[in-house]
Order: sequence, then structure tokens, then C-alpha cells
Amino acid sequence: MSPARRARGGRLRRAGFTLLEVIVALGVLGIGLTAAFALLVAGASAGRRAEHATQAPLLADAVFADLGPALAQGLDLDALPRAAPDDAGAPAAAGQAALDARWLVRDKAWVTDPGYQYDVAVTPLPGPAHDPATPRAYLVEVFVRWFERGQGKEARYATVLLRGATCVDLAPPPR
Repeated sequence: MSPARRARGGRLRRAGFTLLEVIVALGVLGIGLTAAFALLVAGASAGRRAEHATQAPLLADAVFADLGPALAQGLDLDALPRAAPDDAGAPAAAGQAALDARWLVRDKAWVTDPGYQYDVAVTPLPGPAHDPATPRAYLVEVFVRWFERGQGKEARYATVLLRGATCVDLAPPPR
């Protein structure tokens, strides 16, 4: 096609886009790029939230795994500071008079990712009826903290860990 052709009436008309068509096309392109950038930012933010939602439970699980052998051998709770109900991030058992919650770890940074800090509270649970002073199980609470978008976030994880294997006598009681 030639760059110019004859329009009706004998005048020359150039082939191409008008200024209005170019402006509309650039506007559509700008809106599309803005939407794509917004999706990119939202995806990156969702990825960071997913990373925190994965890392925090992994940290708590690692703490539970490390603490299991120490509890099985017996833990000297008297050497640990008591957890008060008004402590920041106080364990659930801190406000109950019958339970004696203790801080095992306070404000410790995770070795593999220093962006996370955690606290560990240990609460001995009452023992069996024949020996209630000897705890056989512990309520272990891990409080994980991190910063996301400049705001502090926290998650709490809890489990009951047994002190050691217990023997169950399956023989019927004597008559």
C-alpha cells in the first residue's frame, strides 16, 4: 500500500493513526500496566504472608522437638522466672492459681532466621492422683514474633509434652 492515497474528492489522505487514536492506545496501555503492577505487588505481599505463616509454626515445632529430651530428663523449674498474668505475651496458665507457669526462654532470636523472636513458657501439669506433686506432663507454649510491613505480629503455639515414658500395667488389679 502506498503511504498516500486519494480520498473522495481528489484530496490526498495519508495512511496511519490519528493523534486521538495514539492517545487512546497509550491510555489503555497505561491502565493495563498499572493493573499488572498492582497484581505484582499484591502477589509479593501474599508471598511474604505465606512465608510467615510457614516459618512461625516451623520455629515452634523445632522448639518443641528440642525441648522434649530436656523435659524427659526432668527440668528444674525452680531456677526459671515465674510468668505473671500481666507479662507481655503471658502464657495462658499464668493467671491460674493452681498452675505455675515459668519462662524458659525470653526474646530469643531464631538461629536460621533472625527476623523471628520467640518466648517459651513451661507449665507443669498436675501429676497422677497418687502423686500429684510429681508432674508427668508439661504445657509448653511458644510465642513467635516478627515484623510485617512495620507492624509487629505474633503467633502462639501450644502442646503438651510428656516428661517420660510411663509404664502401664495391663494385669487386672488384685482382688
